Amino acid sequence: MILEIAFLFVLLGFSAFFSGSETALTSMSKLKLKSMLDQTDSQEKKKVIHTALHKPNQLLTTILILNNFVNILASSLSTLIVLRWLPQGNAGTAAAISTGVMTFFILIFGEITPKIYSTQQAEKSFHRSVSIISFASYLLSPLIFLLVSISNFFIRILGGKKVQEPPFITEDDILSVMSVGEEEGAIEPEERKMLTGALEMKETTVREIMVPRVDMVVLEENKSLQEAIKTVQEEGFSRFPVFRDNVDNIVGVIYAKDILKTLHERGQEILSKMKVKEIMHPPFFIPETKKINALLQDFKLNLVHLAVIVDEYGGTEGLVTIEDIIEQVMGEIMDEFDEGENTGVKRISDFEYIIDSKVPINDIERELDIDFPDTEFETLGGYLLERFERVPKVGEEMQVNGFHFKILAASRSKIEKVRFTIIKKELPSRPEEYFRKG
Repeated sequence: MILEIAFLFVLLGFSAFFSGSETALTSMSKLKLKSMLDQTDSQEKKKVIHTALHKPNQLLTTILILNNFVNILASSLSTLIVLRWLPQGNAGTAAAISTGVMTFFILIFGEITPKIYSTQQAEKSFHRSVSIISFASYLLSPLIFLLVSISNFFIRILGGKKVQEPPFITEDDILSVMSVGEEEGAIEPEERKMLTGALEMKETTVREIMVPRVDMVVLEENKSLQEAIKTVQEEGFSRFPVFRDNVDNIVGVIYAKDILKTLHERGQEILSKMKVKEIMHPPFFIPETKKINALLQDFKLNLVHLAVIVDEYGGTEGLVTIEDIIEQVMGEIMDEFDEGENTGVKRISDFEYIIDSKVPINDIERELDIDFPDTEFETLGGYLLERFERVPKVGEEMQVNGFHFKILAASRSKIEKVRFTIIKKELPSRPEEYFRKG
C-alpha cells in the first residue's frame, strides 16, 4: 500500500513535469530560441534547441502523450487504492472518491502550479526539461508519426489542412514586436511607421501610390527642347512622359539631364531646332495591379526611375517614380521644388485637419496614425465621392465611424479641400442623419 501511494506521488510529479514542460516550450519565443541556438557551443544542446525551434509540434505531441499516460495511470492507481480501503461491492463509491481526489491533485499539483511557475521561469524550465522531452520524442517517434498521420487523415476528411510546423516568424509577429517596442520606447513612432511601410510594400499596388493621369505633366513628342526646358523650370521634375497624339499613346520619357547635356555640348541655338522625340528614352510600362516591391526590383533591373501605368485596355492610368515608392516607406520627401511642408495635410488642432482631396488614404493613415474605413478608392476625394454617391457642394458634411468630414472647396466635377475631424461620437443610427447641409 505504501509503495503504491509513493508511486502515485511519483506519477503526480511526472504530471507536473510534463505540464510545466509544455508551458515552458510554448512560452519560449522563436526569436529567443534562435538566440539560444546561436549562443550555444555544445552540439548536443544545439540539436535539442534546433528540434524545439523547427519541430515544436513533435515535442508538444510527446508531452501530451506522456502527460495523458501518467494522468490516466495515476487515476487508475488511485481507484485501486481506494477500493482496498472500502468494503467489497463499493466500486462505484471508490470510482467517485478517486475521481474527486485525483481531479483536485492533478489540477493543483499537475496543472495549475507547474504551469504558473513555468510561465514565470520559462527559460529555466525549458533548459531543465527540453533534453528529456527531446529524448522521449526520439523514442516515441514511431507512435508520434502514427498518431499525427491519423490526425491528418481525419482533418482532411473534415476539409481542413494537415498539421504543419508553423513558419519561423510571421509578419504579425514582427508588427507585434514593433508595436510593443514603440510603447516601451525602444523604437520611435517614425521608425515603426517606416518599418510598417516596408512590410506593406508587398501588399500595396502601384495604383495606390501613382500620380493619376489628370495630374501628369507630359510633353508632346514634336515640342522643341527650348519648350521642354521651360516646362522643366516651371514644374521642377527631372523626367517627363512623352506622348504622340494623346496621353493614351505614351511613346517615350525625356530626362532633364539629357536636355542640359545637349545644351552643354551643342549650344543654345540647337534647342529651338531639336525636338523632344530626338533624345527621349523608351517608356517603361507596368499594369496598375503590380505590387510596389516588385516594381522596385524592376527599377533596379532596368535602370529606370519612372514607369507609366496602363489599364487593361492599354490606356494611361498614371505614372509612378522611385521617389513615390521611397515615400511609401519614409514618408513625404520634400525637395527644393516642393513648397514648404505641403503634404496635402494641414494640422489645425490635435484632432482637426484640412486635407487636399488628392491625398492618398494610405498617407493620411500613416501621417495621422489612424485606420480609415475600408474603401476601394485610393484618395480622400474618391472615398467621399463613394460615400456621398455624388459630387458634394461646399459646406456639406458627413460623419462616418468616428470621423467628421466637411467640404471646404469643390467644383462641379470634383472635391478639392476637406476639413477632417477625429471625433468620439457614435455613428448615427439612421442613414438620413449622415448628411446635412452647412
